[in-house]
Amino acid sequence: MSHYYKKLLEKLTDQTISPEELEQLLIWLNRKEEFKDAEILEQKWLDLENAEAIDQKKALNIRTKLSNKIRKEQTTKSGKVRKFGSWWPKVAASLAFLLISGLGLMYYLNSPVVIKSDFGEIVEIKLPDNTLVRLNANSEISYSRRWTSQEVRTVSLKGEAWFEVRKDLKSHKKFVVHTRDLNVEVLGTEFNVNTRNIATRVYLEEGSVKLRALDKNDSLMMVPGEEAGFDHKGSLSSSSSPVPRSAGNWKEGSMILKDVKLTQIFKEYENVFGVSYTVSDSELLNQKFTVIFPITDKRKAMDIIQDLVQVPLKIKTTNH
Repeated sequence: MSHYYKKLLEKLTDQTISPEELEQLLIWLNRKEEFKDAEILEQKWLDLENAEAIDQKKALNIRTKLSNKIRKEQTTKSGKVRKFGSWWPKVAASLAFLLISGLGLMYYLNSPVVIKSDFGEIVEIKLPDNTLVRLNANSEISYSRRWTSQEVRTVSLKGEAWFEVRKDLKSHKKFVVHTRDLNVEVLGTEFNVNTRNIATRVYLEEGSVKLRALDKNDSLMMVPGEEAGFDHKGSLSSSSSPVPRSAGNWKEGSMILKDVKLTQIFKEYENVFGVSYTVSDSELLNQKFTVIFPITDKRKAMDIIQDLVQVPLKIKTTNH
């Protein structure tokens, strides 16, 4: 990026950009050239609470184009692992303040930040408190734009994610992960949350967490090495025995399934790639296997499953 356009971005965040410069910035963002300096935006945001709206149409175009270029560069650099720094909501908020005001501003502030991962993709997110979150493929996380003013740090999860929670040494705020059936409460720890199945499952690697059921007066304290969730009676329970699906190992890029039925392996492939597999042999479906497949390399993963079963596969693309 040239010094000139870098300066225009500074003027955009400083609210000193002229209409002519705004037009030039929009033209530049519309070009198809590579955008190699996404990280400079980390330094280019201000508090624009009292900002006046600029041309709404142009501001919206700038915000959209800039977002697309940043994400494209992040994807190019890290393959199928996208990264969102804690600065990204601040940059987005700065641009948003330039294009909305009044009731529109309140609507924006009350809407959550939502980040989704695609099939065959891992997304790495740094929350405003520097907590690290890694989203497994086909997952979604959301949190409030008013993060710093909340009494409790809260996120909502659909799918699967690994959390490395940063302790709040100043205010000692709790960190809570909301799923459809329970809340995971922590202060500072590392854990995995999986909401893909009928009931949420949590694996704790370090620290301590407390699980609270949403629809009943049931809670459970966990210790490192345990996996917990609802048992067949609908009560929260934990186990320290090795889990077949090595919880949390996926965050390094590969799914590890140990001694599990082929039906479960097929289900994990569907979760990650959006492709549903089956075979005609029912006995084979109930046979147990151990397999490791890459989350971000669909072609290689497909070769692995084909080599594993050694029979023709029936394939169907899903849409979740």
